[in-house]
Amino acid sequence: MTAYPAGSSWHFRATCKLLPFVILVAACTHTNTSVAPGGDPMVVTEDQIDQLHVTNAYDIVVQTHGNFLHSRGRESQNPNVPAIPIHVYVDNAYYSNDVTSLRDIDAMDVMEIRFYQSYEAQYKFGSGHMGGVIQVITKN
Repeated sequence: MTAYPAGSSWHFRATCKLLPFVILVAACTHTNTSVAPGGDPMVVTEDQIDQLHVTNAYDIVVQTHGNFLHSRGRESQNPNVPAIPIHVYVDNAYYSNDVTSLRDIDAMDVMEIRFYQSYEAQYKFGSGHMGGVIQVITKN
């Protein structure tokens, strides 16, 4: 049993119990998702890419927003139904629904990478993008 100061409120006690969890979650956040002042956390810029020393777009995503490489779930409880794919666009053209295709894009050709959650992707690219979109903007 934990001893609390006499007269402490339920709020104080709850805070004391949750504090270790909050510290753990904060310690587990990804360190490479820093954003330039005034920047968008869903965009990796050319300056950020230059600092990574990677060879392809897939590695850029791994080091900056690795969570975007994982499926957002399934449309069915049936395990035989494939996971909802994450679509890849290069510039404004559809490229693939396989994120490993990002390995075919040379990092030297990438100006920026934008990440769209499902609701943003559906608005920008149309229906069928429930898994989100990774958009690579090239220098060309």
